[in-house]
Amino acid sequence: MPPINAPVTAQELSTLSTKAIDAKAAAYCPYSKFRVGACILTASGEFVVGANVENVAYPVGTCAERVAFATAIVAGHKEFRAIAVATDITPGASPCGMCRQ
Repeated sequence: MPPINAPVTAQELSTLSTKAIDAKAAAYCPYSKFRVGACILTASGEFVVGANVENVAYPVGTCAERVAFATAIVAGHKEFRAIAVATDITPGASPCGMCRQ
């Protein structure tokens, strides 16, 4: 297992990107139609995905990044090396303000 601060390899980056893009298909965004997928790389080398989930009571929805992190934490992961976020816009969006905190 590489240390947390180990550089992300080209293969890991490719996998992160692909999984984040694929995760957009699971987004629940009937109101905004703005699909977001995320993938995080855990310290143990596992990839965990998430997608945004909207709620009619804006802004109660959950962003893809938080879904991915919550899923990973529930699975027992507490240390992370990288995150990728994918949207349908060009250029792509960065992680949301809450997640950047």
